[in-house]
Amino acid sequence: MNRIISPFRFKGSVNINSSKSYFQRALAISLISESKVELVGNPYENDILTALNICEKAGLCFKKTKNSIKIDGKRTNSRKSISVNSDESGFCARVFSVVLSNLFDNVTINGFGSAINRSFNFSCLSQLGLKINTKDLSLPVNIKGEMQSGEICIDASDSSQLLSGLLITLPFLDGDSSIYVKDLVSFPYVDMTIGILKDFGVDITNESYKRFFVKGNQQIKLSKYIIEGDWSGAAFHLVGAAISGEVKLHGLNPNSLQADKAILKVLVKCGAEVIIKEDFIEVKRLELNSFSFDATDCPDLFPSLVSLASCCKGVSVIKGVRRLINKESNRARSIKLEFAKIGVKVVLKDNHMYIHGSKVIKGAIISSHNDHRIAMALSIMGSVSKGPINITDSEVVAKSYSNFYKDLEILTA
Repeated sequence: MNRIISPFRFKGSVNINSSKSYFQRALAISLISESKVELVGNPYENDILTALNICEKAGLCFKKTKNSIKIDGKRTNSRKSISVNSDESGFCARVFSVVLSNLFDNVTINGFGSAINRSFNFSCLSQLGLKINTKDLSLPVNIKGEMQSGEICIDASDSSQLLSGLLITLPFLDGDSSIYVKDLVSFPYVDMTIGILKDFGVDITNESYKRFFVKGNQQIKLSKYIIEGDWSGAAFHLVGAAISGEVKLHGLNPNSLQADKAILKVLVKCGAEVIIKEDFIEVKRLELNSFSFDATDCPDLFPSLVSLASCCKGVSVIKGVRRLINKESNRARSIKLEFAKIGVKVVLKDNHMYIHGSKVIKGAIISSHNDHRIAMALSIMGSVSKGPINITDSEVVAKSYSNFYKDLEILTA
């Protein structure tokens, strides 16, 4: 579906949607622990629904309401094999491959769309007694055997999601485990996983991100968990305010472990007015200057950061381009191509992206490349464009933020 964004300015306030990263992790913990718990938040983003569908197929009993998922702690699927589809969610493919391998003797994980072309390396799981069968490091993957506790070494240079899967699963096995990690990226996402586990009453010992000690036979000590707001989606509205107006967002945790909370540091750095309160975050437009930022540990911020840099004086530099290759699209290439259409020069060199601030943002027909964050990043550029911006396949935003355009209308001055 095409969506035309006519020129507008950001102004107003909204309640931000629930964090899909928190929701997915909470669902995985609920499934592996078979605990009775209520997850409070909006469970209707596509990636959350994918995780929920996997849990349902695994036999997890729950009741879904408008603003929560009530899990009764029972699992009805007693079969030895299971086949699930992770759709386009890399998180679901990696994390649930580990979780399900502790519940079933024969697990097949498939994918859809861009996930078919992404790289997935599950070979380290063989160290826990599992047999891995996959072709060319791509989906589908088949995992057989009975998972055992113990020691495992993992290369986390491409993604930390498999590590998160191990951290979520191993506490519920018989026996203690140690995870040795090489070349970890996305430290904040690991902190988020450990933080949620701690909220649920599960202890993980982190030894400088090189070794994680996991005590076995742990139990959940929580009956209700409130899912905090999503900083990834909020970043687009906060940047929109910085480049064209002012917004106030509710539902965000200012002390969140989410990696994309780092958007606040960049906004302050480039000159926007940022007001942080316990119950809201407010951003107002001021004169913006170019910035340098290392997004290696928060690669999902790249699209919103490029939108911000497009409206800054001078050339901004963002480090971490290598983290963008294995996303819904080749995100670095997609950013360069689509921002060029609206008059913004983006240069890719080694692991860096150079964005030249533009005095004139043009209207254009934009391809989302089936990438939710590309669609949102170019949509907010309508707040500074001289003409309409037409986003093709705009419905892709439902992957992480189904109410994005509804909220954008609320924030339209």
